[in-house]
Amino acid sequence: MSSLSVPYALGGTLTEQQRLTAQARGLEEQAAWMLDRIGIEQGSRAVDVGCGPIGIMNLLSERVGARGTVIGVEREPRFVDMARTAIDERGLRNVKVIHADALQTGLEKNAYDVVHERLLLINLPPASQEALLIEMFSLLKPGGIIALQEFDSASYVCHPEHPSWTLLLGTWNDVFHAAGGNEFVGRSLAHRLQCLGAENVEMKIHVEVAQIGEYRRTHLLSLIESMYDLVLASARISQSELRDHMSALSAHLADPSTTLIDKLVVQAWGRRAI
Repeated sequence: MSSLSVPYALGGTLTEQQRLTAQARGLEEQAAWMLDRIGIEQGSRAVDVGCGPIGIMNLLSERVGARGTVIGVEREPRFVDMARTAIDERGLRNVKVIHADALQTGLEKNAYDVVHERLLLINLPPASQEALLIEMFSLLKPGGIIALQEFDSASYVCHPEHPSWTLLLGTWNDVFHAAGGNEFVGRSLAHRLQCLGAENVEMKIHVEVAQIGEYRRTHLLSLIESMYDLVLASARISQSELRDHMSALSAHLADPSTTLIDKLVVQAWGRRAI
């Protein structure tokens, strides 16, 4: 494991597994848009770094076709097991998952047509972010595509504003940032690719209104559940206060008159020079 690797702050609990699976479903449309924009040829070799329980391996599998291959890279053992089960259940015969660190994958250098990550940079401190991008870029063939997808919380608001929303979002941000995360990394993606040496860099931002019944509507509550112990350990809020505010916010978000504007989904991609 790389010396720059850091613990995954959200953990590998069942709650987090379920959150990641729901998140992958919710972000599938945006991911498909990006892959169609990039254009991936049949027979390509692709890597999904930090794939979690499924990532975009299903979407890549469809695009590379039977002659192509997709490799998912995942460090958390529970997510590796979930991903392998999902691959078997979906019959994705051109996909395999390896148990490895995203910062030091062990994969062949200069060998892949597409290397992708989603929501890894957001969890890493600056030095580890740089190491991840360098590792990803090193896997690409000349002319290969590096693709990034990250959140940016610039748009994340609810209206009418609610005291429990303000308190819980502030607490979440404080704890997440203290653990090395950065909720505003999305805006930096194009610049990072340019600094890396990528050519023909493009960028797209998606933003949605989170509707009742969609996972995005209660995403903040799911995040807090995944980091529940860390939130309490921060001493910013007591357990009873946390539960009271989560209950109040749940009721507020269940109200059809409440508007929730989701986080920006920022995508950026570019090519390694030929």
